[in-house]
Amino acid sequence: MFQQYRQSPAETSPVDDVVAICREISSNIISTERNVSVAKMIIHRLFRNPHIDLCSILPPLIPQHYQDSPYAHIQSLVNGNSLFFETVLEDDQLCTDLWDSILNQCDVSAAPTDPAKDSVLFSAVSQYVTRMLPCDESTSTSMSVPHPPKTTHQTIRTPLQLFRADSPLVNRISIEDRSQMMSVSNVSFQPRLVQNFCGFITKSCTTAQFTNANKLLLIRFLLKQFHVFCQFNTCDPEVDNWKLDLMTSAPFKMPLFDFFKSSITQVPTSTVFRDIIMCWLTYARPWRYHNMSDPSDFPPAAKYRQFFEQNVEFYEIILGKVIKRFSAFEIGEELIPSLRAVVEFSWKEPQTLLLRHIQLDIQPHCLELLEHMQVVVRLNMATIRQEQEAHSGFWNMLFHSGESMKVQSCQRICNDLLALMKDSDSYVGTHLVQEMDVTDVPGTSNQAFNGSTEKCTSLLNETPKSGLGIPDHFIDAPSNHMLLTPIGQRQVLNRERRFDFSKCAKDDPKGPIRSYELGLAVRFTTALAQKLNEFSLVKSIGSHYSERTLIGSIVRKVMYPPVPNLDPNATVPAYSARIVRSPPLLRLRYFASYQSIFLIIWFMMAMNYGFVFALVSIILIALFITTVCLVELDSVS
Repeated sequence: MFQQYRQSPAETSPVDDVVAICREISSNIISTERNVSVAKMIIHRLFRNPHIDLCSILPPLIPQHYQDSPYAHIQSLVNGNSLFFETVLEDDQLCTDLWDSILNQCDVSAAPTDPAKDSVLFSAVSQYVTRMLPCDESTSTSMSVPHPPKTTHQTIRTPLQLFRADSPLVNRISIEDRSQMMSVSNVSFQPRLVQNFCGFITKSCTTAQFTNANKLLLIRFLLKQFHVFCQFNTCDPEVDNWKLDLMTSAPFKMPLFDFFKSSITQVPTSTVFRDIIMCWLTYARPWRYHNMSDPSDFPPAAKYRQFFEQNVEFYEIILGKVIKRFSAFEIGEELIPSLRAVVEFSWKEPQTLLLRHIQLDIQPHCLELLEHMQVVVRLNMATIRQEQEAHSGFWNMLFHSGESMKVQSCQRICNDLLALMKDSDSYVGTHLVQEMDVTDVPGTSNQAFNGSTEKCTSLLNETPKSGLGIPDHFIDAPSNHMLLTPIGQRQVLNRERRFDFSKCAKDDPKGPIRSYELGLAVRFTTALAQKLNEFSLVKSIGSHYSERTLIGSIVRKVMYPPVPNLDPNATVPAYSARIVRSPPLLRLRYFASYQSIFLIIWFMMAMNYGFVFALVSIILIALFITTVCLVELDSVS
């Protein structure tokens, strides 16, 4: 339980000690100039205090209590713009002491990760990293890079050249005023701070106490910010190229590799294993941080070829260990997102293209892992059946309050794993779902799984050597249409993937005339339906289309869906470059088929000529159908 408020004066609680320590430190700050002794005292009294867990000090739940809370007192002393951190930035030894203290806090903290990420420690770390690795719009303006006349032009070829005295990047950075450089709105880029940051990641990658979840959370955040910084566009090609080279050959690469290799081998629990995988995924997928302001901006795969070439061991060894290690743990709900992210390396772009570039094929290993997941699904099916049999008696059925948490968890695991197998069948060409007895899983979308399996099988039978599936796309919220991303466009152009249009346009009142329809009747019924839509009664009926009620279900039977149809499970009409909005439309096109026209004409003649005509026509139709059936039976025999 985290302390949020101050206790009574009679009690001696850690919260009171924190507030008292902060006030004592504040009383020693008598000027606005940097003071190394005060900075050392803050590190010793707050960060290295064994009685203070900074990961458990959270902002107060009630905003009115913020000013008197321990969180506010610590923030005022150690935030990223404080005099304390300004002093630390000027002294490399202080910087080292601070990072060591932060690591120690993460190692000894017992706070859960969910609340800890909002704690005062992680809040301060995020501000420190932002100061050291600036990634805002002021970065490009704060870095004054004059272009001298074209004389001898030295280029940076390795990240190590950055830290030398003759570094061309250091010589190109104009630092006019040190106070201005350290101001809030104009943070300059300093290679020395980048070096300190990389050293901090190196120190974090120790396996002494890797099981602490907060330390793994810290490492994951640092790796993410490193990728964000290295890919942030400064509008200077030489600076941007240097940062990409730094990302490709990071100074902490080998310590991080040893950390992953040792941790995955010794990891004791599935929860720690999940956190380690998330750290590896953060480092191994730098394209996810290409443009944080616009997630739809997909980078080209060629941008990361050099990164894969220089970090091949992270995929050849670490990825292999991760895949093998999954079999050692009981697959629960917490591991499934990580499992999916790892398995998607065998078909999702740009991962699969980049792995192919470094001549790595992980599909056989992923197939072996997914076959193990089939066993997991069957075990969960058995658990569900046992629970249902245990509660199948009369009295249990009468007083049973619902499915237990265990059954619900098993159903979710089955659904998630079957969805993953379905994607593998679609993209890679496996038949995992087809081999599973999906109909035995209560609570699963059996019809959806069976339908998708049939569709995937038919597609794969057409071109079995190409990993067919739907191209990379995103859903356009206003129209509910699937729009291709740049990666998806390349997949379609290269005939690697395609959409299944067999179900499209079947519910479109403006679709092309079909073989069983009369063209004149189609145009007439469509125009009539549009005219009837102008009546208030029809509009009132159409307003119930999206309702999940009996009236809504009846309306969906007698009317076509609106365009756009915001139902995520709706059949999307045939693609058009221009989307014409229309309300629900009466299904009058049914009467344009030859069968409907014949029935209408027969009914009108029966009404006109009476019972005798109806009886004779029915007898003739029955004789005709009987003759056709006998001819077919004779031809078959």
